[in-house]
Amino acid sequence: MAGEEVVASPVSDEDEDKYIQSYIHIIIMIRRKVENTEDIVLEVVLLFADVTSIIGAFSVLVAFWRLKLLRNHVTRVISCFCITSFIKDLIAFILTLTKASETNSFSCYLYAIVITYGSLSCWLWTLCLAISIYLLIVKRYQEIEKLEKYYFFACWGLPIISTVTMLAENTVEFVGSWCWIGTEYTGYRFGLFYGPFLLIFLLAAILVGMTCHYTYQVIHKGVSENKDKHMSYQFKLVNYIFVFLICWIFAVINRILNSLGSYPYAINLLHTYFSVSHGFYASVVFVYNNPLLWRYIGAKVLKVFTVFGFCLETAQVLEKNKNNNNPSPYSSSRGAAKNSGNNNGMFSGEEDGDCANDNIKVGADIPMGELSPPMPSIDIDTSTGTTTTDEDSSSSPSAGPGNV
Repeated sequence: MAGEEVVASPVSDEDEDKYIQSYIHIIIMIRRKVENTEDIVLEVVLLFADVTSIIGAFSVLVAFWRLKLLRNHVTRVISCFCITSFIKDLIAFILTLTKASETNSFSCYLYAIVITYGSLSCWLWTLCLAISIYLLIVKRYQEIEKLEKYYFFACWGLPIISTVTMLAENTVEFVGSWCWIGTEYTGYRFGLFYGPFLLIFLLAAILVGMTCHYTYQVIHKGVSENKDKHMSYQFKLVNYIFVFLICWIFAVINRILNSLGSYPYAINLLHTYFSVSHGFYASVVFVYNNPLLWRYIGAKVLKVFTVFGFCLETAQVLEKNKNNNNPSPYSSSRGAAKNSGNNNGMFSGEEDGDCANDNIKVGADIPMGELSPPMPSIDIDTSTGTTTTDEDSSSSPSAGPGNV
């Protein structure tokens, strides 16, 4: 009837429970779907990082093998880093791709061993690189090759301690994307892994800082007339240590948050990508710091594009100069022959060409001893007028660093 109010029938408790259960079920389904998507993204990122690191380390190793001119102490240290990174990432890639570590206990333990031992070994090789560069530039240490046997023992021996302790304490379990020390073993995570990382990074950073301070004084105390041009020289002394920090800082942050009961997905994603990509970015730095290395690799890569008519001019320039070996910036400070074609090609590049004509002076006011070492000359790459050496030449390179 007109004007009669319609009264809604009350919802029974049983109907209300059904609505709540349906709502909870929908939320659970959405959350599972999101988690599955996140897991897939993490797995793809992990595989991608492994592949790029494998390619990067392999490329550097092949270049060092083909270019005998680069075979010296520092490139041997870098080669050991790349060998360790290559093996670590290759095994991790296979275990991730096959998902064997999720169901097989042996594969799970193997994954944990690869991560712990391989990562610690790569960190130690980075520290050894910082030690060698410091001794060669600052101390002008002449018998650096004698340290290699100690490097081998430290870098491939000391990680065994953390690895064996991890296995002996039965801390390994599947932790999402890989197998490693379980979340409930925070003390072991930091005591066996992240604690050594912080110590190794601190020591390496101190050595790099001392090296940069020394070269800065040499550059800015009247030794070089083109001081600004040597900034790239300074950058090439420190870039590998920045890569070391950036690739692992997210892992440290993530594990600290995990120990506090927080598991942010974004930080976990950054941890996964950058820590696994350390081998790739380190390889990029090694290539960038050595013109001989990137000219050789560039010439090989561009051959693929020249077949289709692309990059012809660039490929010709690289092919003509791929064996040109610029003098090492360390050569003059170590008393090496400045006109030798057997220098290492370390830290030289086209952008530093103006520095090649520096009026080098001995700055008596520099507190580096009675005689301050001259600022190393950095030659420009040219397509003509430079000595070329066949990549399989057996000539003996000057002792000292080849690239970082």
